[in-house]
Amino acid sequence: MTRMLLRVATLALGLSAMPALGQPAAKAPARPGQDRAAHDKTGPDRKGAGQVIGCPSLANYRMLLHDGAAAAASVLADPKADHLGCTLVTRSDITGLVDRVTLGDRSYECAALPTTTVCHWMEAGAAARPAPAAAAKR
Repeated sequence: MTRMLLRVATLALGLSAMPALGQPAAKAPARPGQDRAAHDKTGPDRKGAGQVIGCPSLANYRMLLHDGAAAAASVLADPKADHLGCTLVTRSDITGLVDRVTLGDRSYECAALPTTTVCHWMEAGAAARPAPAAAAKR
């Protein structure tokens, strides 16, 4: 019985890592001299200038954006699709950044929203808000 549970756990762990294996290579970080306003309006998870894709789970965010921003936008536009808990978040609704993490060469931030106690993960810089104090000290 223990061997069977171990096999099931190993299979589940292996399947959960599969979406991360196909992630595209990260883009080079922005140069300090670049115009920040122009940079904020372009990027992989921007549908429009005032909205970004946010997910309560970082794993779900990465799965949704696995095929690119255009595919993610079409999934979110389809009411019958599985959105994985993800939604479009208006930048003006973001009250601050709660957490930040880097996986491989990609950075993500978790933004606080006034409508929920669960922060929503998005690509770093998408919220156009200052970093959390704890993350800035690291």
